[in-house]
Amino acid sequence: MMKRRFFIGISIFLVGIVIAIGIGTISNILTPFKSFSLTVDNQSDDDISSIEIGLIDMDSKELFTSPIKKDHMKKFKPTLNLSGEGAIYLKYTDAKGQSTQETVCGYTEYLSGYSTITITNEGVTVVQQCN
Repeated sequence: MMKRRFFIGISIFLVGIVIAIGIGTISNILTPFKSFSLTVDNQSDDDISSIEIGLIDMDSKELFTSPIKKDHMKKFKPTLNLSGEGAIYLKYTDAKGQSTQETVCGYTEYLSGYSTITITNEGVTVVQQCN
């Protein structure tokens, strides 16, 4: 009787783990089809004082003024309006007042997927997975 309860408990635990892994896998598969998000990883020596995310050559942009401290990361979900196809830029301003603009999604039709930008003292790295 005790062995049976132990076996049932272990079985329930293992089924829970399999379900959790399955949900995580499905979430990762669907990420490129979710609304566009941008993660900014500030690995520079300066804080980032503002972030502007917008569509290149279109009048759709959003300004975020919550600072990103050095060695911190922040995720943004901009509300942009796109008709047709376009590209997404990021313009950031550091604590010294210097602004830099980078393309974070070279082509999009659906404003979906994600990009990650890493800002260092040496430059910027962009990884894009957008649609």
